[in-house]
Amino acid sequence: MTTPPDDRRDPVSAPGTDPTATGPVASGPVGGAQPEPVAEPADRHGRRGRGEPDRDAQLAEQLQEEPAKNGSRTAGIWIALILGAIVLIALLIFVIQNNTRATFEYFTASFDLPLGVAMLLAAIAGALVMALVGSVRIIQLSFQLRRMRKSQNAVRHLVNGR
Repeated sequence: MTTPPDDRRDPVSAPGTDPTATGPVASGPVGGAQPEPVAEPADRHGRRGRGEPDRDAQLAEQLQEEPAKNGSRTAGIWIALILGAIVLIALLIFVIQNNTRATFEYFTASFDLPLGVAMLLAAIAGALVMALVGSVRIIQLSFQLRRMRKSQNAVRHLVNGR
């Protein structure tokens, strides 16, 4: 005759406590305890069965919200103008202090310029190259933003049912 395992000494072999079990135990709860509710499986989007209407309403509300704008464009423009004026004053001082003439050769051309002016022209050429590269990146980002807005509008139409 075999005796049932003692529930107090061996919790693994107690009925209803099998750690390898994946589903509810067929023998029922021990000691009259209520069974824990089994969570509904999520669909392929991670949504639960009962909460779908609430979830859709939350998504529609989030899509309709506009992000808050901090500061103003006018303040940003004024700050940029002030910083630009400071940089120009510093460049003017640099050109005035470096007025010794220097000979420059570019391919077959040879010319004399004050050193400060030549360095200022080199800085302007570098800024133009930087602006060209930045413009290309801005154009790329504007195309990407346009595609994202189109897909966002498509999602809005799906959520709102239009």
